[in-house]
Amino acid sequence: MSLSEDDSPFATACRATTRAAFICALNRLRRSRGLSYQQVSANAGDLVLPKSTAHALCTLRFPKREDQLRAFLTGCGESAERRDGWVEQWQRLRFRRPQNDDPDQQSA
Repeated sequence: MSLSEDDSPFATACRATTRAAFICALNRLRRSRGLSYQQVSANAGDLVLPKSTAHALCTLRFPKREDQLRAFLTGCGESAERRDGWVEQWQRLRFRRPQNDDPDQQSA
């Protein structure tokens, strides 16, 4: 199956062209695992991730720091290899020039 045919949250993140689309992919990951924000927070272990931050990363705020993203992904049960892939996609979008249709990217 090609990446364009893959409907997984990670494939969605890979196809994301806006920060808003990446945020939706994070929320799809959490929901696909059947996790609440509290569970994501608790599953992050030694990585500090308040449940309010887990909620913000799924609904309105593009991750500002790599450690926040890694904590969220750990809380969702992603493997170390897959976390690295998510971080690559985050970096790709983090350094993109703002687009008119992405208000989150304009305010970052």
